[in-house]
Amino acid sequence: MSKAKRGPSDRACDRCRKRKARCDFTGSACSRCQLAGIDCTFFMPVGRRGPKTRQSRAEALNAVPLIQEPPVSQLPERNAESVAPSLGTSENIPLPSATWETRVGINPALSSSQVSQQQPVPSPISDTASSRLLSSFQRWDDLAAAVACKIPTLTLERLANKCFDLYFEYLFPLIPLVHEPSLRAGLDFFVTRNLHARRASKTTAELWSPSVQRNAAGSDTSTLDTVGTLEYPESWPESTFTLLTAVCAEAASLLPAEIFPEGDLIADVFLNASRDCLNSYIEADLEHPNANSVTIRYFHSNCLHAAGKPKYSWHIFGEAARLVQVMQLHDESSYEGLFPVEAELRRRAFWIVYMGDKSAAILNNRPITLHKFSFDSRITTPYPSGIVNEPAISPGQVRTDIAQPDFIAGFNANVRLWQAASDLLLEIRILQENRVLGQPLTDEQRGRIDALYVRFMTCLDDLPLHLQIDNFGSANEGRDHSKQAVIQRVNLQVSFHCLRMVITQKFEGPEFLTPTVEQTDLLLLRKTEIARDMLRVIREAPFWALQVNGEPCVSMTQFFCRDLEDALSF
Repeated sequence: MSKAKRGPSDRACDRCRKRKARCDFTGSACSRCQLAGIDCTFFMPVGRRGPKTRQSRAEALNAVPLIQEPPVSQLPERNAESVAPSLGTSENIPLPSATWETRVGINPALSSSQVSQQQPVPSPISDTASSRLLSSFQRWDDLAAAVACKIPTLTLERLANKCFDLYFEYLFPLIPLVHEPSLRAGLDFFVTRNLHARRASKTTAELWSPSVQRNAAGSDTSTLDTVGTLEYPESWPESTFTLLTAVCAEAASLLPAEIFPEGDLIADVFLNASRDCLNSYIEADLEHPNANSVTIRYFHSNCLHAAGKPKYSWHIFGEAARLVQVMQLHDESSYEGLFPVEAELRRRAFWIVYMGDKSAAILNNRPITLHKFSFDSRITTPYPSGIVNEPAISPGQVRTDIAQPDFIAGFNANVRLWQAASDLLLEIRILQENRVLGQPLTDEQRGRIDALYVRFMTCLDDLPLHLQIDNFGSANEGRDHSKQAVIQRVNLQVSFHCLRMVITQKFEGPEFLTPTVEQTDLLLLRKTEIARDMLRVIREAPFWALQVNGEPCVSMTQFFCRDLEDALSF
C-alpha cells in the first residue's frame, strides 16, 4: 500500500491525528513522535471533504465511542446556588483541546526517557479531559454538600486545610508519603477552579523535573517539563481528588478526638468519596501506577482498619503490596529516569508497605508477602534520603530549628528495626523447617542466628540524641519539632520491645533451648526485663503520643501483655 499523495507538511501525522492534537512536523518526526521514539507516518487516508454519503454516515456512527464529550456550549450551566458557599460560583471552563491533550496521557511519575515505553491501552475511561475535569468538580461539590450536612460551621476548604495541618503535624513523621506543596496546590485547584491556580514554588518545580530531559535517542524533550509533572493537578483531576480525600480520611480516622474533635463525623465521608473516585479510574491506575497509587491504597487500608474492618483492610493493603511488586520497587534500578520527588516517594512507599507487611504478620497472624527471598534480585532499594527543602512541619504551624536529616533519620531507624527483626525471624523459620528432628543446631547455624540477633539488638544504638528514650522528659512538648521527635521515639521504642518479646518467644523452641528448669527460668527472667522496659516507655511517654501512634501501638501492647501473662501463669 502506497503512502497518501499529500505531503507531510500539508497535514498532521497519523499519531497526532489519532489524538486530535496539533502536529508540528519538521524533518523526520514531530515533537510528540520524538517523545515516543518513533518516526512520523502518513498512512491514514485523508477524510473526504464535502457532504457525507449515507454509507459514510453509517460507518462514522459505528466508529463513535460509547461515551462522547458534549460540546462546551451544550453542557448544562451550573447553578451557583447549588455550590457550597465556600467554593464560590462554578462556571464552565473553556479547555483548549490542543493544549489539553498534550497533558493528559503522560504519567507524571515518569521522566521523558520512560514516556516512550507507554503504549495506548484500552481503558473504560474514554471520556475526554474536559468532561473528566467537570466530573471531578462535581465530586467536589457533592463532597462539600455532604460535609455541610455533617459540620455546618466548617466549609470544605477549611476542613481540608485542617486535615492537612494535623496530618503533617502528627502523622507525617510516621507516614511521610505525601509531597506537601503538591497536595496544597491540588486543594487550591479545586477551590479556585482555575487552570492556572497557584503552583508550587520554583524550587519545588525544579525538584519534580530537571530543566532538560532527554529520551533514549538523545533528543531534547524539555516541553515535557511544563506539562508532565504533578505540579499540574488539572492534568490528573481524579487522582488529585482521590489523594486529597484520602489524606483527609487518614487524619480523621487515626487521630484521637482530643486532637481532632470533628474526625469521627467526617472520616467516612472522606473515605467513601476517595474510594468512589478511585474506582472510576482504577483500571488505568493499575496499568500505570505511581507513588500515589500505593499511598492512596495504604491510607484506605489504615482507615478501614480503624473503622473495625480488618479483613477489608487487609484486602486493600494487598493491593498496595501487589503494586509494590509490579512496580519492582525493591530494585533500585526501577527508579532510574524518575523525577527526584517521585523516586523519593516511591522509596518511602516501598519501605512503609514492607514494614506494614511484617507488622500484620506478627500482630495479626497474616502471611509475609514481602521479604528478601520474595525477589530474584533481593532488596536493593536504599533507605529514603529526604527531599531538599521539604517542610519539616506544616506551613500553618510555627517554624522551629529542626533539621531535615533529623526527621528522615527517625523514619529510617524504624525501617532498619523492622528489617533486622524480619531477617532474624525469617532465618529462625528456615532453620525450624530444615532442621532434622532431634538434631541440635550446627555451629554454622548458631553463628548465623547470633549475628542476626546482635544486629537486631544494636540496630537502634546510633539513634540521634532527640530519638533516644532517655530524652522523653527533657523535650519541650510545646515545640512542634519536639512533637515529631516524641512521636517517632514512642513508635521506635514500643516496636523494639514488642519485637524483642516476639523473638524471645521463638527461642523457646527445643532447637534453641534444652528444656531444663534453669533455662526456663532464664527465659522468664528475660521476658520480665523486656516487660520492665516496655512499662517504662509507656509510663514516661505522653499519652497523646501513644494515641497518635494508633492501633499498631495498642496491638503491640496487647500482644506484649498477653505473652507476659502466659509466661507468668506458666
